[in-house]
Amino acid sequence: MSTVVFCEDDPMIQALIRAALRSAGHQVFVAADGTEGLDLVRRERPSVVFTDVSMPGIDGYQLAAQLRADPLTAHIPIVFMTASVQRSQLEEAKRHGATSVLTKPFSMSALRARVAELTSKS
Repeated sequence: MSTVVFCEDDPMIQALIRAALRSAGHQVFVAADGTEGLDLVRRERPSVVFTDVSMPGIDGYQLAAQLRADPLTAHIPIVFMTASVQRSQLEEAKRHGATSVLTKPFSMSALRARVAELTSKS
């Protein structure tokens, strides 16, 4: 079982993600914004962080920058979730420390597979 922090401001997506990952045996913490996500990551030290790029307050890029700047969280894989598949957006995600990008909309099986892939490397 791995611990996952998921930063997503849409309550419906939060519920789907929580159910999909818990049914796969993961411990899931969901944050509605980047500030809450940062607090959760620092407290829970998850195996992987998923973050929406666009969120109120601290966005996904700012969240990643703060995680990468902290030696205690710099090693944690970060997956950016975005509806944009433009090359410039994908490059921007990599510049901000993304381990990978998950394009919205995504299936719950794709989400579970990404978590399994990233947590098996740790």
